[in-house]
Amino acid sequence: MSLIVFGLNHKSAPVSIREKLARICEVRIPDVDACNLEAVPVYTCNRVEVYYSGIHGEARKSFSALLAANQINFENLAGYFYEHTDENAVRHLFSVAAGLDSMILGENQILHQIKESYKHSTTEGYVGKQLHRLFQKALEVGKKVRSETAISENRVSIASAAVDLARSIFGPFKTSKALIIGAGEMASLVAVHLRENGVKSMFFINRTLNSAEELAEKFDGQARPFEQLDELLHACDIVISSTAAPTAIISRERMEKVMAARSERPLFIIDIAVPRDFEPDCQNIGNIFLYDVDDLQNVVNENLSQRKVEAEKAKAIVHYESSQFQISSQAFTVVPLIRKLREQTEALRIAEVEKFTAQHPELSEDLKQAFDQCSRSLMAKWLHGQIVALKNQGSADLEQLRSMCEILGLSPDCLPESPLRSLPENQRKRESA
Repeated sequence: MSLIVFGLNHKSAPVSIREKLARICEVRIPDVDACNLEAVPVYTCNRVEVYYSGIHGEARKSFSALLAANQINFENLAGYFYEHTDENAVRHLFSVAAGLDSMILGENQILHQIKESYKHSTTEGYVGKQLHRLFQKALEVGKKVRSETAISENRVSIASAAVDLARSIFGPFKTSKALIIGAGEMASLVAVHLRENGVKSMFFINRTLNSAEELAEKFDGQARPFEQLDELLHACDIVISSTAAPTAIISRERMEKVMAARSERPLFIIDIAVPRDFEPDCQNIGNIFLYDVDDLQNVVNENLSQRKVEAEKAKAIVHYESSQFQISSQAFTVVPLIRKLREQTEALRIAEVEKFTAQHPELSEDLKQAFDQCSRSLMAKWLHGQIVALKNQGSADLEQLRSMCEILGLSPDCLPESPLRSLPENQRKRESA
């Protein structure tokens, strides 16, 4: 069985492509049960990936079917996707968890997003032993990188980069009015950075007024109903939008009317939503300065010099841990055979010892114990050679495992229908807690 990841991110595809896949993880992964696959989809604002454990061809068909369920033809967009297998897939996930593959180098939020994706997939029954081991180790590596390097210090995030960009173009914030559209985690982070940079007047708007009111109370701002959006767009100087709407919520036509009423006062907008909240054509309207998440990269680059130094240390950790994981994985698939071989040889040893002692009732207890110990020692030495040979076989698929059973004289019932099925129910619940 192989580990495979299919995906795209901010480096392989522009936001106009990434936003097409925004709802992909809401669709059930096809063919997981039928093809004995494991799967974990990982979705963030800057990446869409699906990690598989199973036969490569089946994983590729599953991913194509997943895209098709979202009205996306894989072949039409193939140039935007990347694919990694086995150790490269492991190293890629560890790099993502370490913050090395994020738009914001060292980003902390990605580790939480990986954990939530893993928990969701476990609940859905997608995760078996192989991906369980992989994602548990990825979370461990992510934490290790952050504890042993300074890659996440000197706060840099999408939210802080958005505010930095606004300040670099708009100037001091002392008299600026800011409008935050959306009430999720990103909106809250934006508000934190705006407040820290001197914005005194903040307005919050969201389709659910209660959510906007909670943020307004937290940051000493004002919440307004969504029906007052045009009024706020007219009154504010800075707009940062980060809703979870499936399509653009603000059209060019709407913004033309807003700007006509602003008497040529400039309006600075950062649209950090994916899919974007503002229609891209809004940037062609006079006095509108519209930026999206891809535009933040220039700001990010200015803040990352120190993190790049720490990234070299993080890369060394990722390289070592992915190599160690691969070594341990090579023995993982033969574990059922080793366990069965131990059990079978021990049963044979006990049977022979009992047969011998029954045929020689004259033996004292000391001699019986000595004979038992000698048989244990002989069996252990024989087993050691067999176990080393099995481990040296490396990772094996189900057919190879069955052949090994036949060679060793083991019953194939020691193997499951697939070595990659779900965790026990009680363990799955613990991992989802």
